[in-house]
Amino acid sequence: MRLSAFFVAAVLISATSFGTVINQIGTYTNWTSTWTSLGGYDADNGVDSTAEFVGNAATPGLYYANNGSYVMFRMRVDQSPYQEDLGTHLVLIDILGNGVSGIDYAFSWDSYSKNNAWHGLEMNVRHTVGSTWGTTDVTDNDGSEGSKLATDINGGGRTTDGYIRTTDNQATANFSDTTFIDFAVAWSYLETYTSLRQNQSWSIQLASINGGTDHSNFNADIGGGANLSDSPTVGWSSPVAVPEPATALLLALGGGLTWLLRLKQRC
Repeated sequence: MRLSAFFVAAVLISATSFGTVINQIGTYTNWTSTWTSLGGYDADNGVDSTAEFVGNAATPGLYYANNGSYVMFRMRVDQSPYQEDLGTHLVLIDILGNGVSGIDYAFSWDSYSKNNAWHGLEMNVRHTVGSTWGTTDVTDNDGSEGSKLATDINGGGRTTDGYIRTTDNQATANFSDTTFIDFAVAWSYLETYTSLRQNQSWSIQLASINGGTDHSNFNADIGGGANLSDSPTVGWSSPVAVPEPATALLLALGGGLTWLLRLKQRC
């Protein structure tokens, strides 16, 4: 089992304040309450607020969690209360050390069609990697742009592969109130239909699309301080070592033991 210094040093935080929670796709009852910040520092670029990623050191814009059954991601957008979006939000994954740099997979929330049975939460793979983020796009893992086949998230009649929720009224000092968009995708799905695995190392990036499906070029915002005119090598997170379940448990127990020892020393 591998652990990167980044993951061990990352601060585990309870990142949610009270807000209106909307289960956009499915209802998951085991969302984490403790998220690992991956930075996601991004200024307000003045794009459509539902597609605008924002974050800084005090209120990061990108988070990650893994409970052994589901991998989870959280992005912060510059709108609250959250209003219906007609576009796509994407979490991009680069598997490190697999011989190919850049996008390997993406989790996308395609709300453009308003049809979760055909679109909604989708699994994507790299398609066109242009010279800029704005000329880059992804395509469907199942090869079908107009429907959801068995190899897609929640395809083949399944309903527990993945979930999306939004939580608004997340106060910040620099961006006023914001909204979290949370993704949860089952490892059972990923290990069956993709090459994403626990104990890999990933880099993470965010992208959004205004007025289009997940197959469109990225045209709204890019996370990590990157711009649409930048090279698609810009803005990725530092490497994240995805722990196997036993590793995640040991990290949690180790953190709790450290806290107890410090408490004892103060008494």
